[in-house]
Amino acid sequence: MNRKMIAILLSTCTCLAFPAASMAAETDTASSQSISVTLTAEPEYTITIPESVSMGNDGTTVNVTASDVENLPEGKKISVTIAGTSAYRNQMVLEADTSPRTSIRYQIISEAGDTIQTNAATGETAVGKEVVSFTEDGSKQYQIIPVIAGSYKYDVAYTGSITFGIALQ
Repeated sequence: MNRKMIAILLSTCTCLAFPAASMAAETDTASSQSISVTLTAEPEYTITIPESVSMGNDGTTVNVTASDVENLPEGKKISVTIAGTSAYRNQMVLEADTSPRTSIRYQIISEAGDTIQTNAATGETAVGKEVVSFTEDGSKQYQIIPVIAGSYKYDVAYTGSITFGIALQ
């Protein structure tokens, strides 16, 4: 039995001293990935709309200017739209400081020739309608025309304001 123990002990020592070679085959594999980057510059532009406009019975023409237009994505334009007015429910009306209070409506004729107006009775709104658009530097025009109908007074100032939205579309 001593011989068996010595044989087992010697074979264990030999196995520990000389580890067996692994049966798994080592394979060096490489994986590749193609990388592509397209850098795009952010669009830049300046839109100038007059801060105030005065008009008479026949209305007036308003110039809107686009300058420093760069990096517009293909197929896109800078759109100037009506975002709202100072009147109730964004109606296109101008009010006079009279007693009783009087008001007149107005219309905008866009650069494309479309008539933009509001109508409280039908719920017609002008919000979101395009007035002018640009794809490059330049100047475009639209018209503001008073709608002289109903009860109004002469020789008083009718005032109001309009807010424009400017965005890429």
